Amino acid sequence: MAKQVPMLAGIVVSIVASVGAPRAFSEQQPVEHHVVPLKILSKLPTDKRVERVAGDPAIVGAPFVIRIHAEAGYVIMPHTHQVDENIVVVKGTWAFGMGAHFNRETLEPMEVGAYAFAPKDMAHFAFSKTATIIQVHGIGPFATHWLVPMYEISDQGVVLKVAAGDPGRPVSDTPEGCFLLKLGTRVRARDGEGVVVGAQCTPGQLTQYRVEKSDGELFWAQRDELTTL
Repeated sequence: MAKQVPMLAGIVVSIVASVGAPRAFSEQQPVEHHVVPLKILSKLPTDKRVERVAGDPAIVGAPFVIRIHAEAGYVIMPHTHQVDENIVVVKGTWAFGMGAHFNRETLEPMEVGAYAFAPKDMAHFAFSKTATIIQVHGIGPFATHWLVPMYEISDQGVVLKVAAGDPGRPVSDTPEGCFLLKLGTRVRARDGEGVVVGAQCTPGQLTQYRVEKSDGELFWAQRDELTTL
């Protein structure tokens, strides 16, 4: 029996060592933590309004958190994602709808704190009633693909985009009726008066104009919501 004591002591030492090892490892390499304050982004191009909060949405199988900043009146046209999308409103008033065509009547209003879920590959759309920030989380890779390619005009010319964040392909012709108002046109809408500084057109559905007010504030409106001055 006395000969078994060293063996038993060795087992005890091994157990203690194995239990203590994770603790020692965790003490050496603490889990990273951080706080990301809510930021207000303004006067940014429409393809630069996504803020990375945590992780990288481009990495396959990795969790991510992003915030999307949208100006008042902006319509997010029907699109899909290749992964599930979890949405929480953190600033402003938003609205969410499902389907392949934008339809105001089917929008569900969302105030701060409201949550929405969009399954992967399912078409959905949204509307930013006010200047809005939504926080999106999920498992990458995350990208937004328009169901119908979108024409966008700015002082750099007209480009055709197939996805959000796509720099676009320059084009010389646009579908008839896309851009009835030219850049620089002075207009009035519910959100105020200003100058047209950009526009987006989804052929056969709608064109929305980006308007800058004299104080620099930006908002969006459709042609029938604008009065030229």
